Amino acid sequence: MIRDEASVLQRLTLEFGLTQGEAETYIEALKEGSLRVGDRAALPLLARGMLIRGADEKVYLPVHPRLAISNLFRSLPDRTSTPMKAKRRMADKLTLELIPAYEARRGRE
Repeated sequence: MIRDEASVLQRLTLEFGLTQGEAETYIEALKEGSLRVGDRAALPLLARGMLIRGADEKVYLPVHPRLAISNLFRSLPDRTSTPMKAKRRMADKLTLELIPAYEARRGRE
């Protein structure tokens, strides 16, 4: 699972502009494997490319962290500045921290 969930939540909010609730919802989706379509906290994540609608249209599924974090990063302005390059390195590290949660859940299916 996620080694330091509090740190991951903090980086998702401070570095990528998610609200605390959005960050917690994405982590929950990673751990559980899906969220019910009626979950209003999921809508911003759907718009940001971190969740997708399941084939049965009853659930939202988490996007693999590599793609989800990349989607967040691409939505940030001025990706070429020095601070943004540092943020990209941090995004890569954050992605590696989230992947085990995604893959641990998939191993249970």
